[in-house]
Amino acid sequence: MKYKAIIFGLIILAIQTSAQDSTRFFLDEFNASVNCTTVKGDNNDRCGFGLGAYHSFMPEKMLNVITGFEYNRTTQFKYWEYGGHFSNERDLTYRMNFVSVPLGLRINFGNKTKIFLEAGGFADLMVYSRKKGTYDTFLPDSNMHIVHYSGQIDEPAGLPSSFGVYAGLGIRIPVSTFELIIKPDYKFGLNKMDSYGYASFYNRYFRLNIGIKINRAIH
Repeated sequence: MKYKAIIFGLIILAIQTSAQDSTRFFLDEFNASVNCTTVKGDNNDRCGFGLGAYHSFMPEKMLNVITGFEYNRTTQFKYWEYGGHFSNERDLTYRMNFVSVPLGLRINFGNKTKIFLEAGGFADLMVYSRKKGTYDTFLPDSNMHIVHYSGQIDEPAGLPSSFGVYAGLGIRIPVSTFELIIKPDYKFGLNKMDSYGYASFYNRYFRLNIGIKINRAIH
């Protein structure tokens, strides 16, 4: 419920700001992205996707402030996870769905076609996470013989939100009244993503963003 309230608040903010400046779109930049996690240890990288909508403050200046909201889905694979004294989990796929709020600075170079650097912070607010895999138990029977049993896992993962910093390098190419934007970036999550306190990993991923920026005024 709290994430719905955040999304609603962002929409209200967009409407209010747009009403104050009717000559421009409030949301003037839109993109789609693909991502790939960068994890280590007994994890493995998997790919995901996302969508974003942004507003650039001071768009005519060399230095812009960028904010907005995104939907990002990331995926990680974990080979093994401790489940207790007599159990473990393995071959786990984690799927994480976030509403993301970035806040960054963008510095532009060039006249028509622009190269830019962008960096800032972000909050990946967890909406829903799920894991699938296999569990093993090793329990003694009535004769004190260890019995091995395996089963399937498909359940909510209960993972927390992620907060961190990001940086990217991009290009803005004029096309009619729009600009085509191509921007690779990297999001570096700072806090651990723990599953029931046993599996420590981070949400860190590369993205390739492709989108458009609206330049024409609205009358």
